[in-house]
Amino acid sequence: MKSVKQIVILFCLVHACLSQVLSKGVCNQQLPTVKNFDANRYLGRWYEQQKYPFIFELGGKCIYAQYGLLQNGDISVYNFNINELTGAPKDIRGSAKIVGPAKLLVTFDNMPAFAGGANYWVLDTDYENYAVVYSCTDILGFLKGQVVWILTRERDPKPQYIEQARELIKQLGLSLGPLQRTNQNGCGSSN
Repeated sequence: MKSVKQIVILFCLVHACLSQVLSKGVCNQQLPTVKNFDANRYLGRWYEQQKYPFIFELGGKCIYAQYGLLQNGDISVYNFNINELTGAPKDIRGSAKIVGPAKLLVTFDNMPAFAGGANYWVLDTDYENYAVVYSCTDILGFLKGQVVWILTRERDPKPQYIEQARELIKQLGLSLGPLQRTNQNGCGSSN
């Protein structure tokens, strides 16, 4: 019985680490996502502009995600960043399954199987300039861990796209307070 409790606690800690803005309550399963989501148009590179704090990106800059199509119809996921203190590159690979309208379930290659996947909901995108992505994890039925990302196709986007994304986040009742700007300076042309 003791080992079952330890496994449950470990499982909850892993999920808590995946989502960094913790609050009381459960995840809102009714948040609207992109209608008629076109996964093929969403593929390619997205630069992170703003996000809720996220432990796996702690101290990272030049953050981007690259999405591609796998032969089985799933989506390949490649996340990259550079450590601001050491300059060392860091990346992680995984895949995503489409599980609903603009709703994906992402798993990463080096994560333990018991951690499960992370949800990745595309709340808004015009496919060419910006996207707003949301992830929420229920923890023990009374806490939730949330992450919101503002992504753009350009490393240095027009401010109007960031403002449009922030307005949507606000309209959906999500907090703008935890959003942190991602450093996209000094990244070099290959990153």
